[in-house]
Amino acid sequence: MSKWGEVGFVGFVKYVPFLRCERPSCDGCMLKPVRSLRRMLKAREMEKKAGGSEADDALKRAEAAAAAIAGAGPRKASASRKVKLLVPREEIPWYPTIKPDLCNGCGDCQVLCKAGVFEPGPPDPAGIQRPKFVVAHPERCVVLCDKCVPVCTSGGIVMPDPKSIEKYIEYVDE
Repeated sequence: MSKWGEVGFVGFVKYVPFLRCERPSCDGCMLKPVRSLRRMLKAREMEKKAGGSEADDALKRAEAAAAAIAGAGPRKASASRKVKLLVPREEIPWYPTIKPDLCNGCGDCQVLCKAGVFEPGPPDPAGIQRPKFVVAHPERCVVLCDKCVPVCTSGGIVMPDPKSIEKYIEYVDE
């Protein structure tokens, strides 16, 4: 297997999986449109999934976390259960933290997050690396949402423990 991975054939079209470049910045690179295309395709794929199974999976994970917090066993997911915030959103410590040493500035978190929590940070003074992303609007983060954690390829996003916010939320049946 080469450093580019395995190359396969799908029908008559040569298929090469999208891989990450080892360069720290896309400035001046003639392959910059490839990165833009990769981000666009990833965003389109996430939007397709958001309407169905991924949204259901997120709801099931949130309900399972709430059941674990309450000490009950895993509960069957129900679309009629809602999270009720017992205090204003600004007082709930549920927001992502980005480890700056692990962030590679790819921007996948910004593409995924519909709430607009992430923004590019200050540019690199040397102009060599892409700007690292920061949590610009933590109050916009949806409580018990953790979709940004698996999409971060460098593992730089960390969310708090769901048990730490049990006193701020309550589940209600409609």
